[in-house]
Amino acid sequence: MAIAATTGLLLTGCGEETPAAEEEPVEDVLEDVREDESPADEPEIPFEEIPGDELVEPVFDGLYDEGFLADIDAYLDREVVLSGEVADVLSETAFAMTAAGNPAVEPIVVVTPDPVPAVEPGAPVRVAGTLEAAFQILAVEEEQGIELEDPLFEEYAGSPFLLADTVEVTSG
Repeated sequence: MAIAATTGLLLTGCGEETPAAEEEPVEDVLEDVREDESPADEPEIPFEEIPGDELVEPVFDGLYDEGFLADIDAYLDREVVLSGEVADVLSETAFAMTAAGNPAVEPIVVVTPDPVPAVEPGAPVRVAGTLEAAFQILAVEEEQGIELEDPLFEEYAGSPFLLADTVEVTSG
């Protein structure tokens, strides 16, 4: 009897289903594992060595003269530094520059987003910026947020020009 009573209790206990431990879906388990894994330690790159953070070196740094003009296509859309002479002041943000001591060299327009330092015809200058392919008055006005007097710039339309970051009056 004792055995029957024990078996009866066991059988009634077997009839009831005990809830299985709640299982997490496979995705959740995998995500937990991923979160626990630490990424491989990557070497830290010093700030001054981060690619793309270096200063842009000019492709040309020299005199605005016949030699520069002979290779001008190689410098389009690139940073250049030019030394020359102011041929004509066109506005507070633009002037024409020619070769120092050689006004026969075709002038190039230099445009800056900010007013140019006090320059006057014949003043020696050094300018740094991007050499653009074709001067278009309306496009330059829109891009730079400046106003240019169209008649003064018409003779330069379609010619290469320099969008200058810096203009420095030099001492000859």
